[in-house]
Amino acid sequence: MFRTINIQNIRRVGPFLRKELLCFLSTEKPRKVLFDHLPKCGGASLNRYLGTHYPRRKTFSLDGQNPSLSVNKFKSLSERDRYGYDLIKGHLAHELLDYIYPECLKVTVLREPLDRIISHYYYAKRTPSHYLYSKIHQSGMGLEEYATSNLSDELRNWYTTHFSGLSLDDVERRPEESIAKALEVILKRYDIVGFVDNFSSFLETLRSQAKLRDAYKERVNVTQEREKLSHIEESVMNKIREVNKIDIVLYREVRALCANNRGMVDLKKTGDKD
Repeated sequence: MFRTINIQNIRRVGPFLRKELLCFLSTEKPRKVLFDHLPKCGGASLNRYLGTHYPRRKTFSLDGQNPSLSVNKFKSLSERDRYGYDLIKGHLAHELLDYIYPECLKVTVLREPLDRIISHYYYAKRTPSHYLYSKIHQSGMGLEEYATSNLSDELRNWYTTHFSGLSLDDVERRPEESIAKALEVILKRYDIVGFVDNFSSFLETLRSQAKLRDAYKERVNVTQEREKLSHIEESVMNKIREVNKIDIVLYREVRALCANNRGMVDLKKTGDKD
């Protein structure tokens, strides 16, 4: 005889098996989701939260060390296999927008550009596995030098290049046109855009739209031992503003769209996406 499986029984098993059982037994399956993870924009917390709702076998995670390889791998799959994934997440996930199940919920999270760069520096500085860790420590690089070093595409108008698909040279040569293109992509290709400073409200919207079972609990991977914005010299802040001035404008444009929408863009409510 088969023993009835109830919530009390599920709670006694390990976390991995518990997740698989809950996914299997759930009467209402969550929507398919693609999470476009931008560096230092709350991605670790969102990945962890989403990961509790989707079985590993139905999740495609892009390799953080070599996301381009994962992008090519996903594109090489058959349509049936690509559409079979319920959760797709990681850096460069936006390159998969044309290859996923059409009704997949597409989400991303933004952070105030100056705050993102500062967090990026302190995270890279304290994380030995980060690809910029050795360069920071070999030269004793401080925040100002790091932010203006061009060590990575992620440090200079990253939002605008990411969403517009243009090169940094093109973005900085034609900033207004580039911002318009990036904004058009966000409006047409994404369903929900959240903000780190209103993360809980964003998660409430995502939970509702994606039909996720559990409420969000806490953020993880919050950068420790970093200076507060108010403690950083104004001259350093001005340098960061200068090299990310296009992103600052784009960020303000996106925020303006959601001023009356509890701090996040639910593009299903913003207007016609076509």
